[in-house]
Amino acid sequence: MNNRLLFIWTVILTIILAGCWDQRLLKDHSLVLAIGYDRENDEKLIKTVTFPTNSNDMTQQNKRSVESIVLSMTGDTVKDAEKKMDQSIPEKFDRSKAKVILMGEQLAFQGIFSTLDSIYRDLRGPLNAKTAIFDGKAKDALSVKTDESMLVSDVYSQLLDSAAEQGITKIENVQTACPIILSEGKDLVLPYVDLKDDKEVRVKGVALFHGDQLTGHLNIKETSMFLILANHNPNGLTLNLKVRSDQKKHEKNFVNIAIRDIKRKIKMNTKNGHIGAMVNVKLEVEIDEYPLDHLKNEKKVKALSNNIENQLNKLAKKTLTKMKEANNDSLGLGEKVKAYHHSTWKKVDWDKEYPEVPIETTFHVEIIRHGIIN
Repeated sequence: MNNRLLFIWTVILTIILAGCWDQRLLKDHSLVLAIGYDRENDEKLIKTVTFPTNSNDMTQQNKRSVESIVLSMTGDTVKDAEKKMDQSIPEKFDRSKAKVILMGEQLAFQGIFSTLDSIYRDLRGPLNAKTAIFDGKAKDALSVKTDESMLVSDVYSQLLDSAAEQGITKIENVQTACPIILSEGKDLVLPYVDLKDDKEVRVKGVALFHGDQLTGHLNIKETSMFLILANHNPNGLTLNLKVRSDQKKHEKNFVNIAIRDIKRKIKMNTKNGHIGAMVNVKLEVEIDEYPLDHLKNEKKVKALSNNIENQLNKLAKKTLTKMKEANNDSLGLGEKVKAYHHSTWKKVDWDKEYPEVPIETTFHVEIIRHGIIN
């Protein structure tokens, strides 16, 4: 009996203490934290990676400084470039912890799906990596000089997080982007970034896609309107609007509003074979800045609400015009036609139909707070 128990416990302990068969030792890998992809004029793909290395130099605070090593390699495909990279240094690259994936504009114009597909199929692919389009070459974006205490991957990751919280852009990662690219009736938008004076990283708005190809852009203010129309409500979304033109002092013609709540409804009309869309948006806003004041007067508050509604309608029209010119249906109007008017959906070619669809917007603005002064 004792021998049997001893045998059982021996087997159990052997299994528990055997360790992981799939272990990967950190010392054998270079931990890639940011990846960039570009397309050359000869159709070759350039892959750029950054990975950290500790410097022996000490900062003034007696902390070890952190540096990013940047390495680029050219190949026919993503995997071909990765194989050549693995041949160039002793360690093997581990991209599973990558925080950011940047794609150059030239590659994005030609299509991004094949690049994302190589990551999507990889068992250890960084599916949660934030994905963005760079105005220029991603190689240049990842070669930017940063503070000694911050890695270039952190610069882009934190910038995108901050911009999303403020309603400046919308974040997508590999896992969320691919299903949108492959879907019928909805298109993708990705953050659009660049370098100001070749040294300061900034967000310019969003890049518009049709299928997997870059087709246009929205600036910061238009991106905020897109987020409103998409019923996406970041807590920090603000807009500066010109609501008057009769004041001598320039700043008194403007109001700055903070969006506190969004309720949006989209109604599709398919009567007589013609497709149209009506977007109705109700906003609760707080007045962040209004130099003209006098908001204790109910009539003046109502007049201001009407002026804000008019300006929002103008901005929405401009934003939707750009989206239709780019054939970008990121509001998912096609999905609504497919779901609720399927007989109409089967008769139309949505790629050709969408740019001609009239989209009307109506805004109802309620000012719920206007600060501690009137």
